[in-house]
Amino acid sequence: MQQRGRWTPFLVLAAVSLVLGACGLLGRAQDVVPVQGWNKARGPVVPHDKFPDDCTLCHEGPGWNTIRQDFTFDHLARTGVPLNGEHARAECLRCHNDSGPVAVFAARGCAGCHEDWHRGTLGKDCKVCHDEESWHPREQIARHNLTRFPLVGAHAGVACWACHEGAPAGEFQKVSTDCASCHLERALKVTSPNHAGNGWTSNCQRCHSPIAWKGAAIVHDFFPLVGGHATAACTDCHKNNVFQGTPRDCYSCHQTDFQGTTNPNHQTANFSTQCQVCHNTFGWTGANFIHQWPLTGAHKSTACDKCHVGGVYAGTPKDCWSCHQADYLATTNPNHQTLNYPQDCAACHNTTSWQGASFNHKFPLTGKHKVSCTTCHTNATNYKVFDCTVCHEHSQSQMDPKHKEVRNYRFDSAACYQCHPNGRH
Repeated sequence: MQQRGRWTPFLVLAAVSLVLGACGLLGRAQDVVPVQGWNKARGPVVPHDKFPDDCTLCHEGPGWNTIRQDFTFDHLARTGVPLNGEHARAECLRCHNDSGPVAVFAARGCAGCHEDWHRGTLGKDCKVCHDEESWHPREQIARHNLTRFPLVGAHAGVACWACHEGAPAGEFQKVSTDCASCHLERALKVTSPNHAGNGWTSNCQRCHSPIAWKGAAIVHDFFPLVGGHATAACTDCHKNNVFQGTPRDCYSCHQTDFQGTTNPNHQTANFSTQCQVCHNTFGWTGANFIHQWPLTGAHKSTACDKCHVGGVYAGTPKDCWSCHQADYLATTNPNHQTLNYPQDCAACHNTTSWQGASFNHKFPLTGKHKVSCTTCHTNATNYKVFDCTVCHEHSQSQMDPKHKEVRNYRFDSAACYQCHPNGRH
């Protein structure tokens, strides 16, 4: 006991050196020390009077200072315990000294040799984070994801001590997962928008993600931020950092746009200030007005001022003639005015094109009668109703003998069609 007490200071120093060396705080000198030697940076040689083997295993010559260069020792074969990683490179005396039987310390696992710097805050199983290759922890992020606070985004690149103040000393006490516990100071300094003035000092996740502070996206479900609103700065709508009571109607923000629009002039035309009636949130252009007079065909691509001349929108006539009188009067094939055609353009025309008019011809245009209008209507005046004999007059000699049973040679169309359906001879 006196002999053991004699070496107590050296054992304490060696134990401290053991921990510091394991943590890489003594430099790399120990990396070049042979396993049968001793790193002098740790202090005097650890007493090992009771080393369980012949001294010549490590020493040679008449003194104790010469260490064998041809040292060999099969630890697995001699003891049944394999030495892997750093354990295979460590000096023998770091385990085999006079501090007690090795078996006693080995039975304690890692704690038998290695002081728990974490003070039990991370459990007793060192192998959860460490292996025998080094003390550097592995898979920290994956391990942390099993806690109450997974490390994602910017949190994955933050030093441990930024949240766990005791981390440099190896202690990882539980900390709050509330954002404000780490970021309150930052929140109080933000002025655009003013977080402190609006009471935004907690629940950072309402607007921010762990990726970055910029690109905050509040759950703005009370006024969906879509289209152009999605890229607008908060201060565009919330003036002077006032966020409470902001109007939700379009006109409150877009009054200047409304009053500045001249094509068409919204104010003169007394348009509704409910912008959403015509516009969407993706852009002012391409307004889609719900026109009570359906805009189909060519009308769909016609500029508003073509019909609403001078910016007058109230009381605009809805009949075709009001807009297309000039087209009606200028048409000569056939001449609408001379023939006194009805001014209801829709009777023959559609909104797609003037061409391809579909007239309700009371005289069926079937068979050989599917010809151009001018074949029968040879001038601009003979569009009045007429029968077959207008085109198909025959003399009596032409009519006999085929019509010898017919006594009236001036037939009407109905009579002709009894024998000549579809205009066939």
